[in-house]
Amino acid sequence: MTFDGIFVQLKEIMIKSAFSAVWSRPKMLFLIYGVGFVLAMLVARPFYVTFLNEADTSVALDALLKDFDFMIFSDFINQSGDAFKPLFSLIFVIGIVYLFLSNFFDGGILQVIKNKEFTFADFFAGGSKLFGKFLMLLLYSLIFLLVLVAFSGMFFFIFASIGEGGSEKTYFFVMLPPIAILTYFFSVVIVQNMYAKVMMSQKDDLGPWEAFGKAFGYTMKRPVTFLLFWGVLFVGFLLLLVYLGIDSLTQMSTSITIFMMFLVQQVSVLARTFLKIFNLTLARAFFDANPISLEKRVKLETNSDLEDDSVVRVE
Repeated sequence: MTFDGIFVQLKEIMIKSAFSAVWSRPKMLFLIYGVGFVLAMLVARPFYVTFLNEADTSVALDALLKDFDFMIFSDFINQSGDAFKPLFSLIFVIGIVYLFLSNFFDGGILQVIKNKEFTFADFFAGGSKLFGKFLMLLLYSLIFLLVLVAFSGMFFFIFASIGEGGSEKTYFFVMLPPIAILTYFFSVVIVQNMYAKVMMSQKDDLGPWEAFGKAFGYTMKRPVTFLLFWGVLFVGFLLLLVYLGIDSLTQMSTSITIFMMFLVQQVSVLARTFLKIFNLTLARAFFDANPISLEKRVKLETNSDLEDDSVVRVE
């Protein structure tokens, strides 16, 4: 396929299929955003209360409201670190819950985009149907990621040895290649995981291990899958820069400015939620446009014990 052909195909996939699949289902978007907001508040609320209790009459809170200073924040955490330790376990638990819910939501997303209209019944039915498979796929992906991270450690060791003794600037540039390799490995696991989910959503009897292997071969043979993923990430990065720019121009010294920044922050979170869903629907749209057979491979053998030389299918 020529570059022009790929460009036209990607334009059609991204605009007409994947984007509209999310945009036309605002209930799904706000449901996932709302769950994320509740989980975030479960952490933010006790953290804020603890912060206020520990700050007491300190000027640290006022200083941080005007302009975030890492040195002030670091000193504050060092002095009051014991009070925040119980929150670390809470953050860990909420993180695990979010990871599980994310896999559940992915099943719901892949289910409802098959239909023209969104219904909560279809969404939760799809999530329940694929949740077990997606958890097993997550386990395989984490093991694969650990292997890749361990492998990338060799590159960090080699390049660290090369940059040893040089200036900080030299060391920074020397370490860029292993960081790029590790970033690529993370991309491989994430993209493979997405396409494996797409495959399992399209064929009910396809197991996590089979989908894991098929998705690896599929994505390695089609580098465009990674370009699509990185493209969405780049858009998310641009949105982050816009948010940071607004934050740097806003002096949060009054309740009005604080509330305004809260709204800006939530719009940013909503946009990132949209992109997360869009990434999965984009993978689904790309696979629909470039499908492969998801049937299990079988061998045909002649059964000599049968008089009519019947053919037996062996998986």
